[in-house]
Amino acid sequence: MLGLLLGPPSSAREVPVDALRNILVLMEPGSEAQPAFDAALVLARRAGARLELLMTDYQDLHTAYFSPPTATLQEFHETVMAAHQAVLERYSARAAAEGVPTICEALWGTPFHEMVLARVAATRPDLVVKHSVHHNRIERTLFTGSDWHLIRDCPAPLLLVKDPPRFEAPRILVCVDPLHAHDKPAALDHQLLRTAKTLAEQLGGEVHALHVFSIPTPVTVVGDAYIAAAAVPPAAATVESAAAAFRRLMADHALPAEWAHIRVGSPAREILSTAKDLDAGIVVMGAVSRGRLDRWFVGNTAEAVLDRLPSSVWVEKLPQG
Repeated sequence: MLGLLLGPPSSAREVPVDALRNILVLMEPGSEAQPAFDAALVLARRAGARLELLMTDYQDLHTAYFSPPTATLQEFHETVMAAHQAVLERYSARAAAEGVPTICEALWGTPFHEMVLARVAATRPDLVVKHSVHHNRIERTLFTGSDWHLIRDCPAPLLLVKDPPRFEAPRILVCVDPLHAHDKPAALDHQLLRTAKTLAEQLGGEVHALHVFSIPTPVTVVGDAYIAAAAVPPAAATVESAAAAFRRLMADHALPAEWAHIRVGSPAREILSTAKDLDAGIVVMGAVSRGRLDRWFVGNTAEAVLDRLPSSVWVEKLPQG
């Protein structure tokens, strides 16, 4: 299992990377650095795309916190938004200096992910780029972080940026599931590989593919406790069947054998290990719809991957309808 298994997304659509025309960049208010902008600028230059810079903010403060102290709520709001607009215009000028057109807007409102999804529905960007920050334990487990909301609900491809400088000639690792053992449609593997190959062409990188044949761990119920037994090694014939399907998928996309990696074990552990061994700059994964309980279970694996990967992560869904 290598895709993210999530609840039903909004209507997704496949947009070839070489057809990127509008990239929505989620800017961070009050931040000195803007890693999402840095990464999006590289992509926009290579793809000839426009950047749409969006900064959202909301501060529910007592009037005692206003500066100056005599400011009204409206004055405080206008001051904050004017400062954000000035930041956006500065980044817009930076993009223009590199030949990349931009539009920008600062919006006041909450919750963040709903503001973003409304913007996506209104302007239909071909890609959404966000800086992926470390969530605390409660947010990660309960999927209340904005990353998780966007992974589940954003219909456009989503790029969670960890390290923008690694976008220059990166190794791109694509996670695939050629046996479709976890209901990941065959078409999604092909879509992810096409995306990765076009990214590699534009960024001067190389594409590697990974399939992890996962070993289920039996669970025994003893009273009110759940006891995990030792994992049962898969039959050799089963592993060979997975390897054969993986080789066929690689042949369909003319991927060299030395860039095709198959592992047996824990998906999270093997994704992390392979990405580290390759020094991957971008990991490409697919998101598919499953039930709520499945989303929770597999989300823990995705959580470990997203939270611990030093690589940026590109998440894409199959077109719906």
